[in-house]
Amino acid sequence: MGSGLETAHPLVTALLNLAVAVFTGATVSHWWLARHPSGWADMRRRPVRSVALAGAVVALASDIVWLWMESAAMAEVPVYAASNATWTMATSTHLGLAWGVGFAALTVAAILAGIGDGRRTWSSIAAVAALAVFWYTRSMVSHAASDGDFSVRMLADWVHLGLINLWVGEVIVAGGIMLRATRAMATADRRARAVYVTFLSDSATTALAGIVVTGLYATWRSVRSIDDLVGTPYGNTLVAKLLLVAVAVLLGGVNRLVVMPPWLSSEAADDAAPPALPRRFKRILLVEAAVLLATVVVASWLVSTAPPRGANIGTSTHQCRAHLRPRSTAKAIHDT
Repeated sequence: MGSGLETAHPLVTALLNLAVAVFTGATVSHWWLARHPSGWADMRRRPVRSVALAGAVVALASDIVWLWMESAAMAEVPVYAASNATWTMATSTHLGLAWGVGFAALTVAAILAGIGDGRRTWSSIAAVAALAVFWYTRSMVSHAASDGDFSVRMLADWVHLGLINLWVGEVIVAGGIMLRATRAMATADRRARAVYVTFLSDSATTALAGIVVTGLYATWRSVRSIDDLVGTPYGNTLVAKLLLVAVAVLLGGVNRLVVMPPWLSSEAADDAAPPALPRRFKRILLVEAAVLLATVVVASWLVSTAPPRGANIGTSTHQCRAHLRPRSTAKAIHDT
């Protein structure tokens, strides 16, 4: 793989992961708005739907580019000459099978996001189910597939990926749309906003708990000693990812434990909270979103980085270039 492709491939992966996360966050937010109708919710329904559709379109385009670049890397040909390799990859390999199923699921989710009017929950629930299929196919072409497509390791990776999408997407959509400042909010609107903030915090906390458990399991399976974390590209990238996650957790903790209690207690007493509290919550949320964006980029580099020698993590893509083997024998050769 050329140096340009080695850089572009993780960036496309990061764009794909970010777009799917935003799509997920917007879809879940759409579901919440449908379940809690109010004037405040009505003003956010259309922009949330627009963001969901934009995320879906970017994700679909990025997924196509991702397969093209993956095929060029595997066949060791320039990107502009990878059409034949891409067709072979899509039709004759395990990665192609997983990609095809995932792309179909992502397309279904995009269609559901487009036909939903924002006032019914069924389309959002169905879209999340389709996204769950897409997440599983991403795990099928990851390091976790070294134990097979239906293993504990795969299930853990699937749950981990889904919860990360939920956390990252919800934070970005909340900071960019849901908590956008609104002038002259009525009591009912402030109450609706407070209910949403509670839902956001609770769902993010639940997602984080699952991310920690599944992340520890994945680390235990891939890192055998402290030497694997120090002085290796894989270990350094993993440590960088963990540090960014820790910063995001700290920011979320400040919002949940310091900013939210006085804000929500005022709303519960039908008193307008000081404007500084919602503004502070949103500022911290935006910083958390920026940190999570950096985490997505680093995580995309992590899955493209060769694992520590001897770790039970599967075969690296870079070790399998040009081996476009049939589905029956190619189930664990791809890492991104």
